[in-house]
Amino acid sequence: MEIQPADQALIGRKRKIRILFGLLIGMLIGFTLFSNTLMSLTSPKVALITVGQGELVHTFQASGTVKWRMESVLTGVAEGKVKQVNVKAGDLVKKGQALLVYDTKAVENQILDEKAALDRLNISIKELQDSYKEIYHNGDEKSIESARNALKTSSIDKDVLQRRIQKLQEDLSANSLLAAPFDGIVTKVGKVEGLGSTGGAPDIVIANTSLGFDFEFLAPVDAIGQLAKGDKLDVQLGGRNARQVEGRIEEIQDAEQLTQTGEDEKHTTYTAMKRLIVAIQDDALKGGERADVVLTKTTQNVILVDNKAIRNEGDKRYVFGVEERKGPLGNDFYVRKVYLTIIDSNETQSAVTQGLFDQEQIILESSDPLQEGDKIRVH
Repeated sequence: MEIQPADQALIGRKRKIRILFGLLIGMLIGFTLFSNTLMSLTSPKVALITVGQGELVHTFQASGTVKWRMESVLTGVAEGKVKQVNVKAGDLVKKGQALLVYDTKAVENQILDEKAALDRLNISIKELQDSYKEIYHNGDEKSIESARNALKTSSIDKDVLQRRIQKLQEDLSANSLLAAPFDGIVTKVGKVEGLGSTGGAPDIVIANTSLGFDFEFLAPVDAIGQLAKGDKLDVQLGGRNARQVEGRIEEIQDAEQLTQTGEDEKHTTYTAMKRLIVAIQDDALKGGERADVVLTKTTQNVILVDNKAIRNEGDKRYVFGVEERKGPLGNDFYVRKVYLTIIDSNETQSAVTQGLFDQEQIILESSDPLQEGDKIRVH
């Protein structure tokens, strides 16, 4: 059958339409591929990390200065001149040992003067007694009463004078020297022979050697954990004779909380603190050494997250997770926000109990700022 020219023209037009339609479909596919490729190339590039279960080790380092556990400040009589200094700093002394001897010449002279006044008063009283006897036998009532009152007054003056002498003698005995109140070591001598004691600076400072040394430091309540009075700690001593010794916690006291303000001056954190006093027994200690301790707290069976991945939203904490979706050219990846429950943190990691699963991937860092729902490139 012969094809008519009109039919040939119709067939030609249909072929052109099919070709044009094919080209259009190809162009749409090309544009789609180009658009997806361009979007992929312009999407933020992110680096992923995998979180895992483990234990968070929280380490707190603190230091203090070693000192004698008990030092007594001894000061002699005010204005008393030091006659003799029997000790120097570093000397070991026994209880009752004379440390300083004071010049008591002034007090001794005052006692002699008061005793002389008492002798004169006794003579005067003897004369009054003789006079009273004579008046009593020969005088009138008025003269007798006057003599009796004079004797009473002199007797009162005598009692006062005797008490004054006794007090001066007691002061002389108590203040003639400065004695050690216990066995110990002299840590400071503040007086020089021939100079007076003003009552300001201590004359002698003595440490009780039987109680040994201690030092104190501040630590956050969380870092102390279950530590209690009587627990032992490893103490690293500094100086030329650096070494490790054993310390024992003597006291745990409340201390003022630590306040820290962020660099933006908008976020302030408050940390409850404790003061720990640690006793040390070591024959080589002199006092003044630096003492360092390390407190370690371990939180087990938690998800560990790198602190660099954690972001803040007011008082909430979150990370960016990855959501995988099927696309026309394969799977695409998008950002999702995951809120966390953090129970503890150290310098590099945080312990998470809610929000993430073991071996889950999260975004550590990105080439551009991210928001939930953003398409990302994973590398």
